[in-house]
Amino acid sequence: MIQNLQKQNRFGLTSAQLKWIGMLTMLIDHIGLIFFPQLWILDVIGRISFPVFAFTTAVGFMYTKSIFRYGLRLFAFGVLSEPFYDLAFFGTPVYIGRQNVLFTFALGVLMLYLWLSFENMVFRCFAVLMVLLASEFFAVDYSSMGLLMILLFYCFYNENLKRDLVIGAVNVLLMGGRQIFAVFSLIPLHFYNGEKGKTGKAVFYLFYPLHLAVLAGIRWWIGQ
Repeated sequence: MIQNLQKQNRFGLTSAQLKWIGMLTMLIDHIGLIFFPQLWILDVIGRISFPVFAFTTAVGFMYTKSIFRYGLRLFAFGVLSEPFYDLAFFGTPVYIGRQNVLFTFALGVLMLYLWLSFENMVFRCFAVLMVLLASEFFAVDYSSMGLLMILLFYCFYNENLKRDLVIGAVNVLLMGGRQIFAVFSLIPLHFYNGEKGKTGKAVFYLFYPLHLAVLAGIRWWIGQ
């Protein structure tokens, strides 16, 4: 059963505004990783982005009219983005050691679909485990811990305190390192007002491959 959608008020941040926060912090993170790895503060700021997108992925799953099209769209843009991702971060158009985060979100949609497909908790947990193992096997960005965050955001959508505790535990206790700073993402999430916002979805889908293409181009130009 899909979560009961509450959280509706006139004030706060829309889903679109949260995505803008995610895109900005992700861009800062990627610039730091590629060009300024010594500037740790950029990496710290970048830790905010994934939980924000994990949350909006769970919300998108709850609101979408077609789970299949939603997951397929994420997967398709993941395929489109992969050569630019590899060029930007690894200097080659094909690198199988790590896959971009849109594949993580696509697996997240599959995981939530399977979670809803079974009433029996044993079958549910087994299905989720299979997806978590797939994320590790295919080495998607944030791997099983990223998928776990998506599931927890879904399960505790209307329970802020429990959500904060479990998301904090994943980032601080299970992931550690600079990922502990991801807990700051919970601040803007507390202001989510349950509304979608006005920015078209194409902006968010196109931003990912386009910003990677630009960063890959800059990296190539610097290397000449």
